[in-house]
Amino acid sequence: MRIHTKYWALLAGVVVLTAGCSHETEQSPQVVAESQPVTDSSAATRNDSADITRQFDWYMEKTTPAGQTTLTRSADDRVANESFIHWNNREYTLNSTLQLDESGMVIEQTITGVSPFGAPIDESFKWQGGEASWKTVGEGGKITSSEAAFYLPTEWASVGALEAMVQAAARNPNGELALFPQGRARVEKMTRTEVETPEGSVTLSLWAIFGTGFTPNFAWFDDDMNLRVASSAGWMGMVPTGWGPEVLVGLDAIQLETSAQLVESIAGELAIPVTGDVVFANVAVADVEALERLENYFVLVRDGKIEAVSNLPLEIEGATVIEGSGKTLIPGLWDMHGHFSLSDGILNIAGGITSVRDIGGEHESVMQMTAKIDSGQVIGPTTYRAGFMDRAGPFASGWAAESLDDALGRVDFFAENGYLQVKLYSSIEPEWVAPIAERAHGHGMRVSGHIPAFMSAEQAVRAGYDEIQHINMVFLNFLAGDREDTRKQLRFTLYGDEAGKLDLQSEEMQAYIALLKENNVTIDPTAAIFDTMLRHLPGQPDPTFAAVIDHLPPSVSRRLYNPEMDIVEVAEAWAESARAQSAMLKLLYDSGIQLVPGSDNIAAFTVHRELETYTEAGIPNAAVLRIATLDSARLVGAGDRTGSIAVGKQADLVLVEGDPFEDINAVRRATLVMKGKTAYQPDALYQAVGVKPFLPSEEIGTASSE
Repeated sequence: MRIHTKYWALLAGVVVLTAGCSHETEQSPQVVAESQPVTDSSAATRNDSADITRQFDWYMEKTTPAGQTTLTRSADDRVANESFIHWNNREYTLNSTLQLDESGMVIEQTITGVSPFGAPIDESFKWQGGEASWKTVGEGGKITSSEAAFYLPTEWASVGALEAMVQAAARNPNGELALFPQGRARVEKMTRTEVETPEGSVTLSLWAIFGTGFTPNFAWFDDDMNLRVASSAGWMGMVPTGWGPEVLVGLDAIQLETSAQLVESIAGELAIPVTGDVVFANVAVADVEALERLENYFVLVRDGKIEAVSNLPLEIEGATVIEGSGKTLIPGLWDMHGHFSLSDGILNIAGGITSVRDIGGEHESVMQMTAKIDSGQVIGPTTYRAGFMDRAGPFASGWAAESLDDALGRVDFFAENGYLQVKLYSSIEPEWVAPIAERAHGHGMRVSGHIPAFMSAEQAVRAGYDEIQHINMVFLNFLAGDREDTRKQLRFTLYGDEAGKLDLQSEEMQAYIALLKENNVTIDPTAAIFDTMLRHLPGQPDPTFAAVIDHLPPSVSRRLYNPEMDIVEVAEAWAESARAQSAMLKLLYDSGIQLVPGSDNIAAFTVHRELETYTEAGIPNAAVLRIATLDSARLVGAGDRTGSIAVGKQADLVLVEGDPFEDINAVRRATLVMKGKTAYQPDALYQAVGVKPFLPSEEIGTASSE
C-alpha cells in the first residue's frame, strides 16, 4: 500500500543532496558527459504565436500502460495540465493551471482532482502586490516578500509546474531559484544522451533539481528545454505519446547510475571506515534474546564483528572508546517491508535501520542498487530480496504472469537469482496459489503477499502462504472472505467501515488465529500506514510522521497534512476500526503469531512509528525490540550472523540516547550507527538529505584505556 514515497519521489522532481557541489557523469555508451555553466540560454525559448499541446503516456515498470498526461502551453504563458494515472486500482486524477509571468515565475496556480486513494485535491496559489498566498486541503498561509519566488505545490503530478520550475531556474546564475513558501532550489544539467524515437534521433539532457526534499530525482529535457521524460528509474515513467516504454530502459540505466554517483559523493564524505578496535564503554546493552537490558557493559568490535560483550572493563590498547553512559546499544533495526531506493539507504542508516527486506522492487534496479551498497559505493542497509508477481489483467501491478506456467517460471527465476521469498498480489488466481507455493517451497523460498481476490486468508494459508502482508488482509478473512473483489479499494474502505465491528474473541476468530499459529504464519502488518489511513483528517499531521514532521523538508512535511483518503464523514467508525487494529496486534502477539515490522512508506521514520504502534497495542517494549531485530533476522535466515549483540556476529549496532525498554521512541534518537566495518553519524546523514537532526551524534576519537 505504498502511499507516499514511491509516487511522490517520481513526480516531485526535487533533490536535496549536498547543495553547491558540481558533478560530472563518466563517459559511457549513449552518454555525453558535460561540464558547463548551469545557465542554459535555450531555457528562454518561447512561442508567442500559438498554443502548444503535448501528450504523454505513463508506464509501470517499463511495460504496463498506466495513464496519460496532456500538457498545453498557451501564447500568454498559461500552462494547463490534465493527468489520469492508474496502477493497482489506484486512480489519480489531476487538473492544474498555472499562469507564468515574463520571467517564468508562477503568479497564479490552481490544482484540483482526486488522490490515488480517493481524497479530494484542492490547491491554489496567488502572487499579487508583494504577497504570496496558498491553500491546500490540509494547510495554507500567506507571506509578504520583496521579490517573487516559484511556488512549490504539494501536488507535483502537475508536470507543467515541474517543467516551468526547471526552465525558470536554468535562466538564473548558478541555476538557483527562490521558492514559496520557503527554501531555494538549484538545477544542474548532469549528462546528455541520444535516443531513437519515431521522431528520429532526439538529444535529451538529464537535469537534477536540488534543495527541496530528501529524495534524489531527475527529469529529461530536450535542447529547447521541453520536458520529455520523467521516471523513477524502475517503477513508473512518463514518455511522449508514441515513443513507447522501450526508451525508458536505456534512460533509466543512465539515471540510476547518475543518481548513484550523487549518492556516492555522500558516502565518500560521511561513511567512516572503522580500521581499528572500537569499545563501547559503560553502555546499557539490549539483550534481545533474553529480553533484558544489561547495565554498564562493555562491547568490543574488531574487524566488523562483535569480539566481546562483558560486564567488566575491556582494556584494549589503541582502541577507539565510545562512552555510552545514559545510552543503550541495540542491534541494528530491520525494515521487513521496504521498497528500496538509493536515497532510502541514507535515511535508513541515519534511523538505525541496518537491514531491509525489499518486498518486490523491479529486478534490475534492485540488483544494481544492492551491488552498489554491498560494494560500499553508496550508503545503505544490507538488503534481502522478495520477488513480486501478479496476474496480467486490468488491476495488475508490477510483473504480471499470463499463465500458471509463466508464474512458475518466474518462481524459478527468483530462485536462480538469490531471492528468499515470493510475494503474490491481488490478481493472482486463487487456484494458482498452491502450485506456486509448492514450487517456491521446493526452492527453499517462502510465500507471502496480499490475499488474492476471491480467496480468503484461511484458504491462502491452507494453500501454502507462509506470511501475510498488511493487517487489513488479516481482517478481510471475515469482512470479504472469498466473496469480494479485493483488487479494488474495497480492501481499504471495507476495512475502515467494518473492522471495528468484529468480535475478536469469537469462536470463529479463535479458530482462525489457531490456524495461523498451527501453520507458523508470519504477519507483516504495516500497522503504521493503516493507522494513518484510519485516522488522518485534513489539517492534522499524518499520524505516522507527527513526531518528526517539524524535522522534515518543507516539500515533504506540507503534503503530510493532506490525507490520502476522504474519511471525514466516517471518522468515528474508522477510528473504532483503528482501535480494533491495535487490539488485533495484541491478540496476534499473545497467540504466538510472529510479527515483523515494515515501512511501505518513507524509510526509517515509518519503522519507528510501526514499533510505537506495537507498544501502544500493549506489546512489551523488550518484545518489540526483539521483533525488530533478532526475530526479523531469523525469518530471513540471517539470525546466526546478525540481529543481536553477541560474540561472533556482525557489528550491526545502534547507539541510542535513553532507554527503549521504557520508551520505544528512544530508537528515534540514534547517536551512532555501525554496520560492519563502517560507522555513521546520524546527524550528518540527516543534514545531507535535508532533515533537521534530532540530536548531536557521537564524536569518534581514539583513546587508550587506562
